[in-house]
Amino acid sequence: MAVTRVLGRYKMYVDPSDYAISVHLMMDGYWEMWLTEEIARTVQPGMVAADIGANLGYFTLLMADLVGPEGRVVAFEPNVQVTALLRRSLHANGFEDRVTIAPDPLGRTSGEPVNLYFNPEQAGGAFVTSGPRDDFSVGVAMATRRFDDHPDAPRVAFAKIDAEGSEEAIWTGMAGALAGAALRTVVMEYCGCRYSDPPGFVAAMTAHGFTLGLLEPDRGLVPVTAEQLLAADSIREWLLVLRR
Repeated sequence: MAVTRVLGRYKMYVDPSDYAISVHLMMDGYWEMWLTEEIARTVQPGMVAADIGANLGYFTLLMADLVGPEGRVVAFEPNVQVTALLRRSLHANGFEDRVTIAPDPLGRTSGEPVNLYFNPEQAGGAFVTSGPRDDFSVGVAMATRRFDDHPDAPRVAFAKIDAEGSEEAIWTGMAGALAGAALRTVVMEYCGCRYSDPPGFVAAMTAHGFTLGLLEPDRGLVPVTAEQLLAADSIREWLLVLRR
């Protein structure tokens, strides 16, 4: 492992053998600045925020600083290889008392048996599936948990979701939070080819009064319609911002 400084502010433990994210954090000191800036504009002191697919915890550290000592961050990350580094980073920055690491993979229901697969040399890209995958070197048997079953779920005001294809299932498991009044903003990766029912998923996004926006590196936040999402190439990855 190694320690680097990100955003000129936070000490962060990384894995030098990781060629997906750690190398960029070590050399550049940041990751996806367009999303970093959006989170910095949105998350406020005292908020409860959720980092779903926390990975090494770059965005978790940022959220923990933004919510302050009166706020709370729940970092959902089932990959123990990266959560071990995240715990060290939280300790190094004094954020342990305001962040909870939730180690269960999120899904539609609680208790569904799944396998978590990941490449030990690629911190990003871990995913869950109910079937076997022989093309990944590490597979771990786990059980899902609904977002709504977490005790802090009813108070979450901001959520970032990046779960390598589990976004549709996670959204279903957030029905209680979506029906409540606390959750105001969701930033989510969307890729139509990964979901069983893209039209149904997009309809579910707007069913609770959320407006759709597309966050782009060069243009910032721009409006997007459900029709545009569904008409685009299904392999395109979108970074959506949903607000109400």
